[in-house]
Amino acid sequence: MVGVMARDAMRTGLGLLGAVLLAGCAGEASSSSDGTEPLGCAATAAEGLEVAATDGAGQSGYSLGYAPHAVTGCLLVYVHPDGSLRARDLARGGKEETVAAAAEAPRRPTAFGGVVAWEAVEAGRRVVRVRAEGATRTVTGAFDHAAEPRAAGDAVAFTGWLSADEAGDTDVFLYEPGQPSAVVVASGPGQQRFPDVSAAHVAFADFAEDVDGRFDEDATDAADVVVMERATGRTTRRARPGKQAFPLLGAEGRVVYLEWGPLHPEPKFSAYTLLVGGVSDAGEADVAVVDIETASPYVRPTARGAWIEWVQWRSGMPAALYRQPADLGAGATVVTGMEGNELHAPVAGEGMTLVAARAADGAMVIRAAER
Repeated sequence: MVGVMARDAMRTGLGLLGAVLLAGCAGEASSSSDGTEPLGCAATAAEGLEVAATDGAGQSGYSLGYAPHAVTGCLLVYVHPDGSLRARDLARGGKEETVAAAAEAPRRPTAFGGVVAWEAVEAGRRVVRVRAEGATRTVTGAFDHAAEPRAAGDAVAFTGWLSADEAGDTDVFLYEPGQPSAVVVASGPGQQRFPDVSAAHVAFADFAEDVDGRFDEDATDAADVVVMERATGRTTRRARPGKQAFPLLGAEGRVVYLEWGPLHPEPKFSAYTLLVGGVSDAGEADVAVVDIETASPYVRPTARGAWIEWVQWRSGMPAALYRQPADLGAGATVVTGMEGNELHAPVAGEGMTLVAARAADGAMVIRAAER
């Protein structure tokens, strides 16, 4: 049946990406450690694939920690070194198609369930592009330009700038495939940025308390993480001293986020505290899990299902990927085989976690581990 669905998807013009999203995974199953159904692909199917070594926005690495790859089920979406965005079916021999040409300047892909999104450039303006239900479209709405997308199975959350000014006011928008445009879900004084989305919630960083109300990488930046229920619009502000940002909603029933206290203001993105709390709780009981250091800035954690994961990479030491249950019922452990001199951009899917690692020839390649 899976093969018939994939074949019919191809015939109706969905292409490889649409076929994989529609049909799911096939082939030899490998178990997933977070209790989800077995996947039809193994982490080794992504191992060693070369990805873009920079996202084009920074001098090196991946600006703000957004990865050049995303994985959902057996679908890998990644930015190729030639600048194009590609989709690879990890379950069927690595069949691949180009999703966005290099001329579109695609970056920061995100994928979950039947939705894939990414940043692109159209007519000199940053936009968010979404592939869902067999169609690709540029998201429109009451904003000048858009970026920082995150996908759930039924929606994409992103940051929208209300003017052409990069330091200007921003709001958080939500786009649901099939709707004519995106809607505002978080607004207010200053910038609201860096959203994540799940089936039930949207989370974001609110810079309203900051002196200048915006994220500009100076030593005075201050922000809180806010969680909103999608069904009711009810918000919970996790008010803490200092700056909290980059929330993650991938771990079931949890919100995971980063904190920089008075000793670690921006731009020290290579030193932060990882916090975890119940997504529906008020925030007072959020737990500081670990102090993380990375020799390179903007190496952010990831969360999916039963696990949270992060790169610990102290100066002068090799890097390693750590994993801990999201309910904090056990301590952190190093993920076997995921150590190296340079690791970036951890991204968790349902059955595997990917990082970008520096190869001996200087290229950036994917390394992958089962979950």
